[in-house]
Amino acid sequence: MTNLMIGLDELLRLHGRLTTVHVERWVARGLLRPSGGSESWTFEQIDVARARLLAELVDDIGLDDDTVEAVIALIDQVHTLRGQLSLLAQAIAEQPPTTREAIAAALKRLGGG
Repeated sequence: MTNLMIGLDELLRLHGRLTTVHVERWVARGLLRPSGGSESWTFEQIDVARARLLAELVDDIGLDDDTVEAVIALIDQVHTLRGQLSLLAQAIAEQPPTTREAIAAALKRLGGG
C-alpha cells in the first residue's frame, strides 16, 4: 500500500475551511504529525483524515482545544484497542478447535457472549 504524502498547501485546498493557523496549532499540540520542517511539512493520509475530523470538532461542534485533545486521545485509544483485539482474535483463530470452544464457553460464562 502506497502512503501518499501531501504538502500544507494541498492539505489546505482539500479542507477549504482550514487555515495555516489551524494546522500550526494542531501540530504544536501534537494532534497532527507532519514530516519535515515547518517550511516543508508533508502530511500522510492519516493526517489528512485527522485534519478533517479536527475541523469538524472545532468548527461544526464548537469544541475548545483541550476538549478536542481529549476526544482525539480517546479515539486513538479505541483505535489501539481495536488493533489489539484483532490480534487477539487472530491468535484465538489459530488455536485448535477444543481451545477455541473452551474460550467461547468461558466468554459465555463470564457474560461476554
